[in-house]
Amino acid sequence: MNTTHQALHQAIIDGVFPAAELLVAKDGNLLFHEWAGGAREGSIFDIASLTKPVCTATLTLMLIAEGIIKPTDTISQWLSGAKLPVHREITVQHLLHHTSGLPAWQPYYRELPLSMIGTEEGKNVILQEIFHELPEGKLGETVYSDLGYILLGKILEEAGDASLDQLFTTRISRPLNLKDTFFRPMIGEVPKNNEFGKKERHRRFAPTQDCPWRHRIVKGEVDDQNAFALGGIAGHAGLFSIGEDLHTFLIEFVKCSHGTGNLIPGKTMQAFFDFSKVPEYRVGEIFLGGWNLPSLQNSASGHHFSRRSMGHLAFTGCSIWIDLEKNAWIILLSNRVHPSNMNEKIKAFRPQIHDIAMKEFVI
Repeated sequence: MNTTHQALHQAIIDGVFPAAELLVAKDGNLLFHEWAGGAREGSIFDIASLTKPVCTATLTLMLIAEGIIKPTDTISQWLSGAKLPVHREITVQHLLHHTSGLPAWQPYYRELPLSMIGTEEGKNVILQEIFHELPEGKLGETVYSDLGYILLGKILEEAGDASLDQLFTTRISRPLNLKDTFFRPMIGEVPKNNEFGKKERHRRFAPTQDCPWRHRIVKGEVDDQNAFALGGIAGHAGLFSIGEDLHTFLIEFVKCSHGTGNLIPGKTMQAFFDFSKVPEYRVGEIFLGGWNLPSLQNSASGHHFSRRSMGHLAFTGCSIWIDLEKNAWIILLSNRVHPSNMNEKIKAFRPQIHDIAMKEFVI
């Protein structure tokens, strides 16, 4: 039988990605934790869209639990520039569950000179462009949307009276004692905080794409161009992390789902992760509390995660899948976009590695 170790290292040989970290856990205990290719212990990965559930969705649930925002609050209630009629209809809950109907993505970064990266003027240009976007889907229907999460991040900043990176640090990272999970703010093309420019730490960043817009291989700055244009801090992407930190986060997250955690009250978790309301024979994607449920066919999670499972993928080659029934999770961090984001071998690898790891360690 092909083992998890063999499959992970074979993926390097097969060109799925040049560097990776894989963790398998059950009942909070690490059963497998290895690095492959160019990754070493402490390697820092751009976790791209994992920013959505780990940061933005978690903060949203925390502020809802505290009564600072309501699920029914609309975009126009929090963001003064949101003046279209639809902004009085799209709610925080719509944004959280990707049911606002807003488009998935637009290349706003192309409109900004690099000198405006991370400036208030540059951020406002992008925000105004999003405000002018009309929904592509019906309100209540799932359309996975970076734009919706950019707006949700802005609402959190207004409600929390702090920048998104500060909210993440004070409310999630510091309480959980996360060691290397952070946003990397940029002003122009220069890191805003010199602490993140230390040579030792820079060597630990896994490189991502050879970016035609920035004319360089991206390393130590967010791969997502819109997040970079927003200064490296956005609700849809921007976080960097290591496997150990995400494991720590998931231990707490699962505790919260059982009503024994500290970040999110059990009552809030039950309200937003009610699997009994999920249609047995659903069509298309469904999100609960910012997390994606496994699709009924050809799921990236493979074949062994139960119906009470959820996860999220990231463009850079990272993913998290959690099985609440089996109390198990698998974290894959990789830089499959290096040097080209056209490499899509990970699509076939993800379900394979999940099946192998679940058989070997969980079921």
